[in-house]
Amino acid sequence: MGIAISQTRRLDPSSHEQLYYQLYDILFQEITGGSFSVGDLVPSETRLVEEFGISRETARKAMGMLVDDGLVERRRGVGSVVVATRPKTALNWTNSSLRLSDDPSIGVGKVEKRVLDAGIVLADPKASGALNLPLDTPLFRLDRVRCKGETPYYRETILLEANYVPGATERDFSNESLRAYYKNVLHVTWPRATQVMKSVGADEETARMLHVEKGFPLLEITRVSFDERGIPREFGVWRYRSNLYYLEMSLVK
Repeated sequence: MGIAISQTRRLDPSSHEQLYYQLYDILFQEITGGSFSVGDLVPSETRLVEEFGISRETARKAMGMLVDDGLVERRRGVGSVVVATRPKTALNWTNSSLRLSDDPSIGVGKVEKRVLDAGIVLADPKASGALNLPLDTPLFRLDRVRCKGETPYYRETILLEANYVPGATERDFSNESLRAYYKNVLHVTWPRATQVMKSVGADEETARMLHVEKGFPLLEITRVSFDERGIPREFGVWRYRSNLYYLEMSLVK
């Protein structure tokens, strides 16, 4: 029988768009928008005819366009089955980077990272979950702000198991690259990481550090990096001023 289609959109016979295209667009949005999952049945042509008051040829043309998109497959004795939730013509993401804008308000001066705190803390529920460690495990915590002159760009907070980074509290990470420390001192790299980016409002502490109002929109990236054995080693949170950064992505077919 198939999953029901949302009733929020109907066909408009007075529109300049053909009815089959309107129906196709409705079904396309339902499939790519998450109303259907792979393996679900799309309503049959008979049901579409009854529900939308259209001809069978109109329903058939709309369904054919979904087949051409690689979203639906017609199976004898079964019906029209969703086989993908992204069209085969869609562009695929290859890489992305967060870039600093050319905002003239940034000002001039030396680009530097200022250490706010570098010491041992106990793992809270969020950190213990990310690093797969027991609560209250001693962690090395590095908190820095990147600035240009007196303009702060972003805040970064890095957490690692204290036993994994012996001597880290004695190093000057305002001048030393954390990546260089991993490579040259610990002799490790992160071959894999998981990352989430979202918009958040600045908490009072971060707002003060970034010279913005509390609640100011920030781009927050949360990342967990894994070593060669698949063990989570680094848990980091970066909070960027949204008025100074933009996301650039490369897409290919």
